[in-house]
Amino acid sequence: MAEPEVNMPEHLGHTSRNRSVICRVVLYGTLLLVTAIFALLLISYIFGRNTGVLSSIFLCGAAFIYVVAGFIFLYFKRVIVVAYLIVIFYTLLASGMVAGWGINTPLGILLFGLVIVLAGILLTARHAFFAALASFTVLIGLQTLIMFNWYAPDIAWVGSQSSFGDVAAYGAVFGMLALVSWLYNREMEKSLAQAHDAEAALLAQKATLELRVKERTAELRKAQLEEMQQMYRFAELGRLGVTLLHDLANHLTALTIEIDGIQGVQSATMTRAQKIMQYLADIVYNTRERLRGATQKQTFNMVRKTSDTVDFLNYKAIEAGVKIDWDPPKQSWRYKGDAASFCQVITIITSNAIDANSETLKSNKSSEARVVIKMDRDDSSIIIRISDWGRGFTKNEQKHLFKPFRSTKKTGMGLGLYIAKQTVEMEFSGSLELDAQSDHTEFIIKLPRKNEA
Repeated sequence: MAEPEVNMPEHLGHTSRNRSVICRVVLYGTLLLVTAIFALLLISYIFGRNTGVLSSIFLCGAAFIYVVAGFIFLYFKRVIVVAYLIVIFYTLLASGMVAGWGINTPLGILLFGLVIVLAGILLTARHAFFAALASFTVLIGLQTLIMFNWYAPDIAWVGSQSSFGDVAAYGAVFGMLALVSWLYNREMEKSLAQAHDAEAALLAQKATLELRVKERTAELRKAQLEEMQQMYRFAELGRLGVTLLHDLANHLTALTIEIDGIQGVQSATMTRAQKIMQYLADIVYNTRERLRGATQKQTFNMVRKTSDTVDFLNYKAIEAGVKIDWDPPKQSWRYKGDAASFCQVITIITSNAIDANSETLKSNKSSEARVVIKMDRDDSSIIIRISDWGRGFTKNEQKHLFKPFRSTKKTGMGLGLYIAKQTVEMEFSGSLELDAQSDHTEFIIKLPRKNEA
């Protein structure tokens, strides 16, 4: 069964939506900040006649355009570009503050910290380290310029000059901020990835389960239909069987009267015919009793009943050119059960073995045509083995061997082995199996010894 295709853009989808929300909030905050500063500078220029703020006004205008560009990229869903723009904007803002008022400017240092956190949140956890390194590099560069007197910031608001000790302290703070941001965001990314993987696996399992449920439902419906068809065929077979049994009983009675009416004719053939008539009469009687619901359990001699069955089938074996090899045990084995059912099982399996040998003889005249019947017992079971060297069964045929209406013979109904197995299991609480390890066809009947009389 092919696995269903499951679209899984959820991992990237959730991350992009979260980043988009944060970017929008930061952009609105930045826009509000730039607008407020721009308004204050404009008031100072117009009402305070302060011409020194013109450069700052132009910078605010550029910042305003920069923020608007961020909104444009956000509108076109270029969220990663907006994230980089925000980080770069606050990096430039922090760098400008420390460049103008010295590296000890609190607001500049806070902005560098904000840059590190934003880089870890808006980009990836490792970008927090890159932002910390960039911030530390800016401070190192400014302090180097100050040390060589190449640059002098406005430090009138502080009482002492900055030093590399301040840079080292700020670098340590940046490192801690980057570490905390990295650890937090790494764990968040792992949790989100696990959640997304679990969701994707759940969706895939759900889709697979739906397909399996549909397939299983279709299989059950097909099985139910087959069972209903089998029940109908069994019902039809039962109706025909009752009709056939009635006609057989009438004709058998008439035939018995005709044979009994032949006086003075005593021969082996006539004796055999009378035994066969009696055998058939017993079958008809037992079948009628079973249809009425009456049980036919009695004590019978298993060896004698098997011998009678072999005698009954000898005519078929002789016509097919098959020899039935049956060496009965010398002692009598008394067993309690339905004697007719026992004979029926032996008849079905032996008759099938004769047919299998007959088919082999037609294709290979030199093949060994015989059926071997052996009876033995162990501590718990009476074991009857019926073997033949006929056509045998393929692997596929063995799978359906005891199922109803499945026959390997062209003219077979596919009920013989099914009836035999059901009889052995239900009437005698035994088992009927095909020995799959044997190099020839061998059926093994096991009947529990607890029913011995």
